This record gives sequence, C-alpha cells and structure tokens, in this order.
Amino acid sequence: MSIVPWPPLASRQVWLALLVLVNIGVSSAVWADDSTSIRPELPGGVNDKPYLRAVGQGATLGGYIDMEFEVNENGSTFDQHRFVPFITGHVSDRVTVAAEIEFEHGGNPDKDGEVKLEYAIMDFRISEGFQFRGGVLLSPLGSFNLLHDSPLNDLTARPVVSRQLIPSTLSESGMGFFGTIYPGEESVLSYQAYLVNGFNEGIISGALGSEKLRIRNGRGSQKSDNNRDKAVVARAGYSPTLGANVGLSVHTGKYDDAGDHNLTIAALDGKWVFGSLELQGEAAWVKASVDKAQFATVAEKQAGLYGQLNYHLFHDAVMPGSVFTMVIRGDWVAFDTAQDGDQEACFPLGLNFRPTEETVFKADYNWTWTTPLTGEKSDATNRFFFSFATYF
Repeated sequence: MSIVPWPPLASRQVWLALLVLVNIGVSSAVWADDSTSIRPELPGGVNDKPYLRAVGQGATLGGYIDMEFEVNENGSTFDQHRFVPFITGHVSDRVTVAAEIEFEHGGNPDKDGEVKLEYAIMDFRISEGFQFRGGVLLSPLGSFNLLHDSPLNDLTARPVVSRQLIPSTLSESGMGFFGTIYPGEESVLSYQAYLVNGFNEGIISGALGSEKLRIRNGRGSQKSDNNRDKAVVARAGYSPTLGANVGLSVHTGKYDDAGDHNLTIAALDGKWVFGSLELQGEAAWVKASVDKAQFATVAEKQAGLYGQLNYHLFHDAVMPGSVFTMVIRGDWVAFDTAQDGDQEACFPLGLNFRPTEETVFKADYNWTWTTPLTGEKSDATNRFFFSFATYF
C-alpha cells in the first residue's frame, strides 16, 4: 500500500495559513449577525451582478456584451470583443452554483476567437462570515480582477498593470474560504483565501537566449498542477463606508515543474468616492526566484501601478438616470526594476455616457510609450476607441 507523503515545507506553510483562516472564519461565524443589512465590500463582484437583484429559487441568467471600434496607426477595425453569459443556480438556502462563459472576438477559434470558462464555482454558506468556495475561481489578486466586467469600467482598455502583472482575467482551479463581517453600522470587512494550481513555467518566455519574465504567459492549467506545490491566493478588504474601500492581496507558490522556484505577487488596491468625484487605483509587486545559471538575463522583480480619476457630470440632462463621466488614468509597469528600461506607460483620456447605470458608451484616446531594456523611450503610439458595453 502506497502512502501519500506529507506535503513539502512550502505547502505545509500554506495549509497552516489556511487552518488559521478557518479558525478565524469559525470564530466570526459565531458572532456574525446574519440579520445585518448585507452590503458588498466590492460592489459589482461575483455575487453582486445586476441580474441577481431579485432572484429566488432555481437558475437565473444574465451577462454582458461589449464591442469596440479602434483607430490606430495601422487603420481601423471593429472587434466584437466579449459576449459573456452568467448562470447562477440556487440549489438551497446554503448552496449556490455560479458560472461565467466568455466568448471573445466572436468566439470562433478558427478565426482568432476564443471560448473559455471565466469562472465556475460552488459556494456553501455556513454563515455570512464563513463560506466555502470551490471550482474555477476568479483569483482575488487586486480588485480589478474581481471587477473587470466591461460595463463596470469607464475606459475601454484595461490598465497595463492589471493586464500584465496581475494578470486579469486570472481564473484558477482551487478551493478555500471567504466571508464578510460587519464590525460597525456602515463598515464591511471581507476576506478570501484559496489553494490553487498557480502559475507555470510560461512566466519565463521569449526567444531562446533572450527570455523575459512575463507573468501573463504563465497562467496555469485548470485541469492539473505542473508541480506538487499548491499556490495560495488571498485578499483582505475593508470598506469603512459606502464608496470607500481598500484591499491587500497576495499570490504565492512554486511555478516551475520541479517545484524549486517561487513566484510571489502582492497587490494593493483602493477606491474613494467624493460626491461626483471618484479616485481609484491599484499597485502590484512581483518577486520571482529564477535559475540564473539557465536564465541569466531574466528579471526577478517587477512593479506597476495605475491611478484613475472619474468625474460625473450632467446628471439626468439627456434622460432620467443618465450621466456623463470624464476619465483620466495613468498606467505604468516596470518589467525589471533592477535595470533601466523594459517599461510600458499609458495615458488614456476619455468621456463616456451612461443612459442607465448598466449601459455605457465610451470614447477614449490612449497614448502608450514603451522603453526597451537600457534603451530610449519610444514616441507615443496612439489609439482611439469608441465602444459600448451593457449588462443584460
């Protein structure tokens, strides 16, 4: 009879961390008041979609669609970027199943399209403060990965740091626990913590002899892990009042097939609303252990951030419930913080119109600069977008 060995040290630390979270969750379950008026810490997340406002028993359907018209130096094109159905099944008062299927660029794989399972989860509710979740998860690494729906966002293109270092959309197979606690009349405290397969060796990619650290290329398999180590991803969020939240998250685990090298990504996110003015942002830091004998030039540390300012104006001017929003964002990513260059920066400026909260028409102009390793910053490449997105 074969005996399954005790996991390696890194995995033991992960399991111990989760046991601590379970203990915290059980403790919170004892005093969490389920009669409290429930308010999500991050409005617009998996359990706060528009079609979930008035659901009962059984399955509910919804989703969103977006489409883009882009003009750049090479010409112009239409892109039916995303069509995303949501399915939620209420099995019982305690068990919920939810899924999101994404059809990208028309959905035909033979013509540059893609079909993928964005998430498919089962939640088991013990109390509001302590719940189990398993399946294909939206990893709680930063807030943008959890709130990436096109109708939620006021610009067409996603932030550079949230595409390259997080990288959204990051979906991973795993399981763990999450919960929401209400320490005060207005405040909300939330946590998510999961064991997942993690990233793979694809994070080091490029031509032989000139490989680079590119996290997005190493998103792992939802079928199997490439090593014996499990990664852990966790986020703690706090909202002192409606319209303000801050979150701290981390993703750490072995990425190579042998299980010798570790990848850690930490993120800090926040959003504040002051009347018609909104300020939001996200920062991420990457640390990778690299076999320098094999990959002498591959970076071991990366960093990036974005900051965005939204200003709402002309409320109800066109029709009841409508609003215009002016948007300014600054993006920056350093793919190797130890050397000059290998950076990307972007400055989008936009104006959008929402006839209702769930539907948006966006017009934005993007300037992007790239700097090669030890090289000079390029002239800006320019892109103009006109797009629309709506929930249904």
